[in-house]
Amino acid sequence: MDSVPLHDLTSEMSNILDSANSFTEAIDRHFESVGRSFRDAFRDTPWLPDSIKPKPPPIPQRVPVVAMPLGYFEATRTWVSEHRAWTAAVVAFVGTSAFIVWRRRRNDRVKRRAGRAKNGSRTEVVVLAGSPHSPLTRSLSLDLERRGFIVYIPVSTLSEEQLVQSESRADIRPLTMDITSLSSTEETIHKFSTHINTPQHPLTNAPPHNLHLTSLVLFPALTPPVSLVTSLPPPDWSDILNTNLVTPFTTIHAFLPLLVSQKSSLLFLNPSIVPSLTPPSHAAESVIGGALNQYISTLRREVQVQGVNVVQFSLGHFDCGPTLSDSQQLVPSQYSPRAEFARRRLEQKGVEKPVKGQSLRELHNALFDAIVRGKGRNGTIFVGRGARSYDLVGKWVPDEIVGWMMGAAKTSGLEMREKKGSVEGSTEWEKVDNGDDRYVYPRNR
Repeated sequence: MDSVPLHDLTSEMSNILDSANSFTEAIDRHFESVGRSFRDAFRDTPWLPDSIKPKPPPIPQRVPVVAMPLGYFEATRTWVSEHRAWTAAVVAFVGTSAFIVWRRRRNDRVKRRAGRAKNGSRTEVVVLAGSPHSPLTRSLSLDLERRGFIVYIPVSTLSEEQLVQSESRADIRPLTMDITSLSSTEETIHKFSTHINTPQHPLTNAPPHNLHLTSLVLFPALTPPVSLVTSLPPPDWSDILNTNLVTPFTTIHAFLPLLVSQKSSLLFLNPSIVPSLTPPSHAAESVIGGALNQYISTLRREVQVQGVNVVQFSLGHFDCGPTLSDSQQLVPSQYSPRAEFARRRLEQKGVEKPVKGQSLRELHNALFDAIVRGKGRNGTIFVGRGARSYDLVGKWVPDEIVGWMMGAAKTSGLEMREKKGSVEGSTEWEKVDNGDDRYVYPRNR
């Protein structure tokens, strides 16, 4: 008889033990199942006394689970998973705000300087067609001159010419121009065009260079009067339209051939808050704003094919500072007498401090970017606090809501009372403009 290997015997014995264990476990489970069935049957039998019935199995007691305190990361992750909508809103708000702040800081750090000739002379020319008495004209001219431009300001009288020369800046020059005389205007433009196209010799041995008319900037000289439509006689309307519409149109007509030949840009600086809202007692400014918008749109379609870039600046509220205070400004200052009166009015209404305007530096940067970098090409640029928001309100919000926001009923009642109280004596009507509260009040001369 052959001998059986030892490992085969070991495996056989292991199989036999496994089979025996499985058989005994199956018998135990069978008997346990039979016993459970008998107990359930006796427990559910109604005629057996309770003392004989088997007791029900004990209810397992749950061990209380003590919640461990979560860390900051786990708590944040749990809150984010439970509030997905709020998380998305917060992330969008924070991300947008951070991007706006980053872009504004980067924009402020950009070096803005006009181009120069190889010999270091200035070559870029800008014409500021605004009132020489306006502090906005002074502010823009000084900023453009500091950035390397040659600035010309059209003047019509000797006093205006002396006012421009009083700045004592060699590159801020007056341009004598009588708009009322067509022949004089054409002669001035011809001389100016000849000067632009003539090679310049700054030094004896230096090579000559040519000038380039980069841009013509126009903005209204004075703020139109604030009065009811029935209180403005036809002669006043004629003066208003001549000063704020006919004069800019004549200036553009005179410079347009030179702008086309030089491929220059044409920039309009217009206040946008009043034309957007068209409040009561501001018919003159609303009419001027609407007429300028239509004129700019038509002019843009006509000259853009000739290489002239027409850009409109919609101006909001600016903080001009105490050095630029004037009651008849395109950009009213918070230090002007009108703003001081409005500030007292707001304090009576419970408003502690009026809304502060945007810095003029934003307007300077935007103007340079439009002149040199072509920003807003053949479009509209909103600069100043409230410029874009009031434009959207005027376009999309119903007139009833806009009138209710401005308090049309209270304003008209105040105007009627002031009109009745100003019958005796000489009065002068002034405009109070702080961005939100506009009304008229009399000031005795």
